[in-house]
Amino acid sequence: MTQISAEERCKIECEFHNKMIWTRFGMIVLGLWLLMSPESFGYIHAPLRYSDWISGGLLILFGFMSMKRNWCGWIWGGCLVGIWLQFAPLAFWAQESVIYVNDTLIGVLAIAFCVLVPLRPQQFDIGPQIPPGWTYNPSAWSQRIPVIFFAIVGWFLARYMAAFQLHYIDYVWDPFFGMGTEKVITSLISKEFPVPDAGLGAMAYSLEAIMGAKGGVRRWHTMPWIVVVFGILVVPLGFISITLVMLQPIAVGAWCGLCLIIAACMLVMLALTVDEVLAVCQYLHRVRREKKKFWRIFFRGSEYSEDSVDTRAPTFNQSPWKIIKGMFWGVRIQWNLLITALIGAWLLFANNIIGFHGVLADNTDVCGALIVVFSIISLAEVIRPVRFVNMLVALWFGISVFVLPGATPFLMWHAVIVAVVVIMLSIFRGRIKEKYGNWDRKIF
Repeated sequence: MTQISAEERCKIECEFHNKMIWTRFGMIVLGLWLLMSPESFGYIHAPLRYSDWISGGLLILFGFMSMKRNWCGWIWGGCLVGIWLQFAPLAFWAQESVIYVNDTLIGVLAIAFCVLVPLRPQQFDIGPQIPPGWTYNPSAWSQRIPVIFFAIVGWFLARYMAAFQLHYIDYVWDPFFGMGTEKVITSLISKEFPVPDAGLGAMAYSLEAIMGAKGGVRRWHTMPWIVVVFGILVVPLGFISITLVMLQPIAVGAWCGLCLIIAACMLVMLALTVDEVLAVCQYLHRVRREKKKFWRIFFRGSEYSEDSVDTRAPTFNQSPWKIIKGMFWGVRIQWNLLITALIGAWLLFANNIIGFHGVLADNTDVCGALIVVFSIISLAEVIRPVRFVNMLVALWFGISVFVLPGATPFLMWHAVIVAVVVIMLSIFRGRIKEKYGNWDRKIF
């Protein structure tokens, strides 16, 4: 493919902008909806009446301003308004459920009109689909669908718990621990937050789902900033939230069944996301090494003049089994890591079974939670060396029974055996099936 001239590029961008103008009208319609919502639904809460009026006016303003091609960037103002609409019912503790439902759904739609709609013409969306040296495309739809699905599951469950915290419902169901979920989301720690913490989680999961759906199969080089933001939402924030959920018995003295389901979803999302983040980091490192315009490429994407197609990624008209296999390329079920994860899960429940008490019980919960987390995320081939962290956790667990008070001879033997088994199992790397360019030598 020949290089596109500046004149032809301008023409293509104008045609693309005119083609996408419907999104601006969509944003204006959302703004009109918000302007009418306080009267249509009978808002009693004054701050949220003004919030919807101001937000609606801003959506209309940004919609009209971004219709001009040179001002098209104003559409991102609609994205900020959408984020505020998801936060406003939490910030003002909306007294009516219709406000929470209305604002969060309109907020998601406002963000979608800005984020999900293509930012660049298809003619510019060219280049390799598979990163150099890789054997699969981490940005393929088959790779991103599970992440989007689990983010939506987390969104629904978090909204359900937020509805209880906002007093829209009188009872919250827990599939495993009876009143456990209610105890956790009404605990003193939860009440320390100035807003319902479950609502913040719902807000984060909705953004993760939207970011996961943004862009085509080349987004690892056509829109690096989207993948970086998506990775920040899933990887570090996900790890923190998972660890906090696992530590609920220490902080609250109860388990939240719905929170555990969300944590399991986050673990899968984290393992499935790190490979795409790695591909972007490799690409940006190459851009900096070749002394190209880093920030221009970071925000506006690559400018390849040649194209290549991924023939390995399954299409949706193929057999379901091929599609399912394609969803989990880069994540390999490793027997030793599954065993260490089960050992970590055993430690989380060992207090009530074999008699850990006091500080020993808290230590056991912490070690068990960390072993589960590091074992599951290590199933991702690109971060397989993370399994070595379990060796440090296990080493401390084996030593702790000798330095912390309250240990019996049985508990000492139990801790030593668990530590030795986890350390021995963490030595084995297992087979690495895929290739990741120059990252292969760092997977040991």
